[in-house]
Amino acid sequence: MSKKIYVPVKQVREFIDDQPEMVRIEYLNIVDQLEKDGRLVEPYGKKLKENLFEIRVRRGGNVRVFYFYFENDLIFGVHAFVKKSQQTPQQEIKKAEKTISLIRMDGYHE
Repeated sequence: MSKKIYVPVKQVREFIDDQPEMVRIEYLNIVDQLEKDGRLVEPYGKKLKENLFEIRVRRGGNVRVFYFYFENDLIFGVHAFVKKSQQTPQQEIKKAEKTISLIRMDGYHE
């Protein structure tokens, strides 16, 4: 299996930059694992839908980063938020799906 390349969109980068240091460190460690292994297992990641997955940062709050697999070994981080309830809010999933469709239609550029 070839190494994957994780690319966070601007919203994810800015969200993570605003988090406490321990959240940023755990996030980066999980991303390293994702790039190396090409997938995550619980408790660090979870499949939500057919092609929508989440990174689960548990220190310092319930930070979630949605991602999806794109072509050429690319993985895009498409939406980040703090999960405040047991269920994953549908509006957060919709935001991620909107970004995914934009990337699929237009390619990636910021």
